[in-house]
Amino acid sequence: MLLLFWVLLSCNTSNKPQENNSEDFKVVENLVQDSFDDIWSDKKAESISKYHTDDFILLEHGEVWTNDTIANWCKRAKLRDTGLKRINSFDFFKAKREGNRIWMAYHNYATIKKDTLERKLQWLESIVAIKKDSVWKLEMMHSTRVNRN
Repeated sequence: MLLLFWVLLSCNTSNKPQENNSEDFKVVENLVQDSFDDIWSDKKAESISKYHTDDFILLEHGEVWTNDTIANWCKRAKLRDTGLKRINSFDFFKAKREGNRIWMAYHNYATIKKDTLERKLQWLESIVAIKKDSVWKLEMMHSTRVNRN
């Protein structure tokens, strides 16, 4: 009986890391969603440090962007804002974790709306997120535009 109890207990504890991975994967998915909503849709440069590590880089369609590049983009985008609304959605299809690092691949979809006009954009992206002091942040992103037919 004691042996059976020990085997069942061993099986339960082996599932806990997987549950933690699932929870952390969801946290990182939300991190991606929230960062796009705050930074790329709402153009809030002040939110960058909330979502990105200090040394974050974005490989954006052949260019290297840093947090400063993104902050400057936010400022310029606010100045030229004509009332466009960007709605972000994601299809996460691959995730891996090693220690305090998660890598994810996903499709990024943006719908740009103004009045009755609508434009749809798509990217194939991957991110690396790291967990430091119990907080997940994006360390790197790679983004490639996808032509929509």
